[in-house]
Amino acid sequence: MKKLILVFMLIISSLTFGIVDFPDINWKDSKSKLELVFPTLEKEISIDPNVQIYSFPKPNNGISKYSFHFINDQLFKIEVLFNKEVVGRNEVKQIYLDTVKKMGKNISTNPINEKYGDLTLTGNSMKFVPDIYTFVFLKGVDTLDKDKNMIDSQLILEYIDSTTVLSKK
Repeated sequence: MKKLILVFMLIISSLTFGIVDFPDINWKDSKSKLELVFPTLEKEISIDPNVQIYSFPKPNNGISKYSFHFINDQLFKIEVLFNKEVVGRNEVKQIYLDTVKKMGKNISTNPINEKYGDLTLTGNSMKFVPDIYTFVFLKGVDTLDKDKNMIDSQLILEYIDSTTVLSKK
């Protein structure tokens, strides 16, 4: 009986906490609710007409911006783009170690190899599942031109509402 009560308490407490690393916001929050925490959101261009993207630039020196993705004015994805001017090899290692410490060992690693016209995106994506509502991906993405020269490199931490992803399947 005590174990059952403990499990119930853990489930209830997970419902009352915000998104890992974003405790003041929850999945499916509206843009207006998010503006209470991030009052200077800027609209971004979205490739998908059903998705609205708003960003909060330069939350600190190591992060270029937070991007918040909405469908029907409901938050389903957050991206943290790290500042490549500040975040080098040693910082990437520390970000990985901090991610593992907070979210546990990654459950999968998948290569990134996508072609868009003359550009190719390569790298790796590691998946973490810190709670039953959130998938987290730590992605290192390099952009190569048609001659295979690296023209950009980006470290991204992506938080996704697992219920949104699972409901689409």
